[in-house]
Amino acid sequence: MAITTLAALASTTASYFAGTMVFSTFLGTFAFNLALGAALKALSPKPSIAGANRGYQTTAIGTALDHQIIYGKMRVGGARIYDEATGDTNEYLHRIIAVAGHEITSFDRIYINDSYVDFDDIDEGGNVSTVTDADGSSSDRYDGHLRINFHLGSPDQTADTDLVSESAHWTNTCRLRGIAYMYIRMKYNADVYPDGIPEFTAVVKGKKVYDPRTSTTAYSDNPALCLRDYLTAPYGVAEDTANIDDVLVTTAANVCDQTNTIAGTTRYTCNGAFTTSVTPYDMINNMLTSMDGSLWYAQGSWRMKPAYWTAPVLDLNEDDLRSNISVSTRHSRRNNFNTVKGTFRGEESNWQTTDYPQVNSAASIAADNGQVSTADVDLPFTDNSIEARRIARISLDRNRQQLVVSASFGLKTLQVQVGDNIRLTNSRFGWTNKEFEVVSWNFGLTDGLDLQTQMTLRETAESVYDEVDDGEAYERDNTTLPDPFSGLAVTNLVVSGGGRTQGDGTFINSAILSWTAATSSFVSHYDIEWKALSDSSYSSTTTPNTTIELSPLVDNIEYIFRVRAVSINGVKGAFVTAQFTGGGDVTAPGLPTAITADGGFRYITVSWTNPADSDLNFVEIWENTSNSTVGATKVGISGGNEFIRSNLGIQETKYYFLKSVDYSGNTSAFTTGVSATTTFIDDDDFANGVYSLFTDQGLYAIEDVSSLPASGTFTGEKVFNTSDAKLYSWTGSAWESVAADVGDVNFNELQGTIAAGQIPSGTITEAKLASDSVTAAKISANAVGANAIAAGVITGDKITANTITGGLIAASGIITNSAQITDAVVTNAKIANAAITSAKIQDLAVTSAKIGSLSADKITAGTLDVARLPGIGVAGATTVDSFFNTSGTVNVTVSFSGVTTGSSMIAVITGRFGMSKSSPQISITPVGTNVTLAHTQSTGGFVSENSSPITPNTHAVSATATSTSGSLGFTLSGTPSGNMYYRVAVSLLTFKA
Repeated sequence: MAITTLAALASTTASYFAGTMVFSTFLGTFAFNLALGAALKALSPKPSIAGANRGYQTTAIGTALDHQIIYGKMRVGGARIYDEATGDTNEYLHRIIAVAGHEITSFDRIYINDSYVDFDDIDEGGNVSTVTDADGSSSDRYDGHLRINFHLGSPDQTADTDLVSESAHWTNTCRLRGIAYMYIRMKYNADVYPDGIPEFTAVVKGKKVYDPRTSTTAYSDNPALCLRDYLTAPYGVAEDTANIDDVLVTTAANVCDQTNTIAGTTRYTCNGAFTTSVTPYDMINNMLTSMDGSLWYAQGSWRMKPAYWTAPVLDLNEDDLRSNISVSTRHSRRNNFNTVKGTFRGEESNWQTTDYPQVNSAASIAADNGQVSTADVDLPFTDNSIEARRIARISLDRNRQQLVVSASFGLKTLQVQVGDNIRLTNSRFGWTNKEFEVVSWNFGLTDGLDLQTQMTLRETAESVYDEVDDGEAYERDNTTLPDPFSGLAVTNLVVSGGGRTQGDGTFINSAILSWTAATSSFVSHYDIEWKALSDSSYSSTTTPNTTIELSPLVDNIEYIFRVRAVSINGVKGAFVTAQFTGGGDVTAPGLPTAITADGGFRYITVSWTNPADSDLNFVEIWENTSNSTVGATKVGISGGNEFIRSNLGIQETKYYFLKSVDYSGNTSAFTTGVSATTTFIDDDDFANGVYSLFTDQGLYAIEDVSSLPASGTFTGEKVFNTSDAKLYSWTGSAWESVAADVGDVNFNELQGTIAAGQIPSGTITEAKLASDSVTAAKISANAVGANAIAAGVITGDKITANTITGGLIAASGIITNSAQITDAVVTNAKIANAAITSAKIQDLAVTSAKIGSLSADKITAGTLDVARLPGIGVAGATTVDSFFNTSGTVNVTVSFSGVTTGSSMIAVITGRFGMSKSSPQISITPVGTNVTLAHTQSTGGFVSENSSPITPNTHAVSATATSTSGSLGFTLSGTPSGNMYYRVAVSLLTFKA
């Protein structure tokens, strides 16, 4: 705005007063302000926007929003300028709220709806861990769900690094320099945000302003300094600083900072916000209200004065008059008032625009014949009731000073200016040193070329600015409407034991919860959550009542329970918690009966009849070497009626005692003992076990046949046909040769001779020799040995009686195996006693077919060991009847020792499995120590859906020993989570290397 234009405006304004000679304004206190403001509005005819002189009090949404300007300290909203959702399920909402179009001093407190958190209490990294609710209580509901970062709007500020790293669109170039803003990230949680996205506002210390007293720029709520800043700001009047009378600014600032008041508070402060949509006319007047001051333009400078008493600077009388004097003794009734009321906004009013206690004058009301006339004085930049009433009282008292004088004076008045006080003496009006305030001053030539000053004077008095304590005090207009977040506290939560016995005899444990109802009248229901103390997730339910019974609970497990109130609009109170451990059934089940024990090869089977108790869980099996429970050891449990104790020695006697255990953990006494002794190796179980090792793997003996049978016994059966020397396999419908026939071979291209060593045995058959082609001359001496004569070719009828004598049989090597001796030719009578010693029997010469019956009494003690059985090594077995939790695994293995390194071995598991869950499955995987497994392929499948093992499963694995001792067996695992019951046997057979 040009200085010359303002000067012209100021001159026009002064002439206006001089021409009318009548002071006619809405409020005499602001006489010159209003006149000057009218001129400013002519330059900026932008329409006023309701509420804009208080800035954004909530979040504003729009495409072209005005900047917000903040002077002093104020709670403000802002303009929402950015929203973005991120995360796999859009669980994060990123929002930017711009609170000011300039750099601010600080964010002091952030409000989330009506709850707040102080800036210093926000965690490093922006996490809001604790907030204070409207009732003064603390809550951690936003912890981990709300993060706020702050940017003060410095001219060189950088982009928010958190938003840049998490956003797909916000980059390092998005710096918002010169914009003070909050970056807010919310993580979705219906309990944390029951009413949707909350309203975010902040208590902000606003713009830093220049102070000519110190030549520094810093935060201040001094009205004179804030008004000076607006006059020079680009969003204000944009005046050059050289055109500001800083001498008067300094004086005004010092007056505003005075604390010599009745309340001891600062005399005047400026705390408020507005948007750039407000015209300079409106803003200057709004800011002037904070010090009830005046602003004028004179002698090329902007000048200001707050409302305070100054001593008169000049005395005038009739000799100083240059014109007639015009006197207005009273306002019109329209401009006269005897009571002032209005609004202010600040922390005292919880940042709500609120009425301050009205100010009235009993004397003025009486002077007006009891007619109460009220003026509404809105104070948008005053934040406390004490200042508001101080300003209102000065306004009232100044308004009651109704005498206005207009006249022209001589050059003596060149030394005064607007805002000065003078004394005027005029005998005709009876005035002697009557005090007036200069409210208008103009200088110029009259028609007679006489230099004069034209002034408008209004009566004043020092008492106008006196403070009066009338005992009135501000009381916050607290609403009677209920706070949606208060009254939801649950207290006195008590948990006690309960439970009942079911029709099947089982006892169901429970917990009974009770609590004192929340005080809110708008409670909809209560959320109840509970879990075992060691668990990670809660179960939940709701109830409209203040008591509830929860079941089933596991006996002797500590639980944590929590309860909270929920209002009809979904607002949830804080949880109150309690812990409880339930007891339950304490009666032990009956004893097992009809107990028996049977010994087998290195195992004992214990059987019994379970008691009739419906809550029976399992039976414990205890073992001892004597018929006494003292020193007995628990060796297993069974959910059925049988237990196999494995891994015992040979001919070992054991005593067994049983206990019943129910689902509540109650245990019965011991039963009387039963005993059994394990058996020797010739037990049928061993023989059957060895046979099953092979047949379970599909391995069967290969039988020699002279002709193929009509059909096979099973698919895959193999026989060796001695007639054509071929191996055959039964396909299920026909015999199929396993070895391919090489067919005919053409030897026409062969040259030279073929040595005997080059002809494989059996290649030249009888069919390939012509009759009589082999003569005696063609047979070398001793060329036809016994091995060259086919079995059965030389028969008894071809040998002359008594022609083969002992001398014709070499000392040894002629008769080399039993095949050369016709059955029954060599009889017992032809063998001398003790003639056949062990040295005369070749290794492996005596087969099972040559032994008719071999009983234990025919074997000398200690003469038969593993070394005497070349094909068989160490055999073993184990049997287990137990259960395991599928959250882990269990190994069932057989140990071995004393084997030769490199020996082969086979382990086979057969068993039955069951689990009281839906669709349970078992998985069986080979495992071993000091062995090389042929494979680690697992097998298994679905098993029975109850705790009694029913579904059979079998698995086998072969391995090679890498040490003389170790183990081989299987790892059991299963699904779903729970106890898997199993009854298995593992057999192990080794083969020497």
